[in-house]
Amino acid sequence: MKIKLCLQKSTPRKYLFHFIADDRAWIDLLLSKVALIFVSIIILAALYHLAADAGRMNHDRQLDLIAQDFCSAINSAGKSSYETAGGNIYFFDAYNKYGNFGSGINASVSGEYVSVSFEENGRRYGSVKPLMYKTLPLSEDEVRGELMGAFSANGNISQPIPAFYGYTAVTEFLAALGTKEENLNTSMEVHIEKTLIYIHNLNGTEVKELEYILVHQ
Repeated sequence: MKIKLCLQKSTPRKYLFHFIADDRAWIDLLLSKVALIFVSIIILAALYHLAADAGRMNHDRQLDLIAQDFCSAINSAGKSSYETAGGNIYFFDAYNKYGNFGSGINASVSGEYVSVSFEENGRRYGSVKPLMYKTLPLSEDEVRGELMGAFSANGNISQPIPAFYGYTAVTEFLAALGTKEENLNTSMEVHIEKTLIYIHNLNGTEVKELEYILVHQ
């Protein structure tokens, strides 16, 4: 007699009941879903930070270009001779040339550096560039007025600073003037020019020239 084995067919329904009755299967499914959610959150956070970092890098790069351009304009006046330097006018072309800063950029100049910054959503971006030449954030009239008040002479070729005040006293006075940081209106033109300040030597027979770059509006 032949015995015929009858294999019971497994059905999806059977597996479903088995899955429902098996607590470990539910736990595995729940852990898988939670892990998937965490991975999704991590990926989204990483993408958000990448986008934010890209925005910050773009702002920093643009501000760095503006600060370098402004610094170069001042240094260029320093490289020129007094006879050929004349007066230059600088414009902050941040909107067209370097990108759009919706609320505008801030710029300042002192005797040692220029600074350009921008604020967005409570975060400040900025760039600072050192100057190669002695610079004063003052106009010609302001410098002459300061010298007249301190040394009874305005330092022009026709009115050199008397020798008894001393060369060091004059340079230290001018250096102190340069420590002031002048905020600039970036929607207005900036004047850049070279000036000479004359000081009598000790015997009063000759004068010494001091070169300064003036930056003002």
